[in-house]
Amino acid sequence: MRPISALIAISWLLFAASASAMTMSSPPNPCAGPSGLLAELDRPTVADSACVAQPGRAIVEMGYAHLNTNEGTRQTLPQAELRFGLAHHNEFVLLPPNATYAGNERGGETDYSAVVMGLKHEWGYTRRWIYTGEVLFTAPGTPDAAGTTDGWGTAVNGIVGYSLTPRVALGLMLGVTSLYDEAGRRYTSLNPDFTATWLVDPRWQLYAEVYGQTHTAQGAGSGWDTDGGVQYLVTRRIEVDAEIGQRLSGALGGYRHYWGVGAGWEF
Repeated sequence: MRPISALIAISWLLFAASASAMTMSSPPNPCAGPSGLLAELDRPTVADSACVAQPGRAIVEMGYAHLNTNEGTRQTLPQAELRFGLAHHNEFVLLPPNATYAGNERGGETDYSAVVMGLKHEWGYTRRWIYTGEVLFTAPGTPDAAGTTDGWGTAVNGIVGYSLTPRVALGLMLGVTSLYDEAGRRYTSLNPDFTATWLVDPRWQLYAEVYGQTHTAQGAGSGWDTDGGVQYLVTRRIEVDAEIGQRLSGALGGYRHYWGVGAGWEF
């Protein structure tokens, strides 16, 4: 068994053991209600939501980002994510290829990211806490597609949400990834992500986020970025958002700063 496969198996068993030991209560579902979609959406944060799509429902998320880099500018779209609610608090997620157009004084070129798919499981929740785990797999792709070459990439994430007040929530996603860099070299990284959200009213929500990686490529050091933005519920099933992001240190994401817009739909 490959080391990363053993890591996945051990992590999933630990998640299952902790879930079995947890004493469950029956408080209101933090992922439901008039503002439930704001809690369910993965975007626009880098961290994934601690909520899963409800059984029999699907969530579609899309977006556009304009990034400023040291070499010029980049545009990325459609940033699509398809999530399908399954029984027993499970979710299947699929991220189709994302197109990135890089422009500079010499012209421009378009690269495509690899397909990512995975499973998320909500272990349980109390009046203030919600606990979730997920496993993601990055499919092999071309060497010039970020994060891919001849082998599969893997991520194991633990996600915890905490309701500080009925309107203010904190989140932590801690993950371990094994990916390929653009030179085709495999590297492993520990990835912490901290989020804070403020539900201004049932339709408006503000958020802020700080996230990092201990390695951004084989032999490279750590990187840290921050972002923040606003989300608005057009209806209970449709959301739109706007965000800005800034590099703090290192080369995580390959940009200096960016802005973006997007939307989410639940069916």
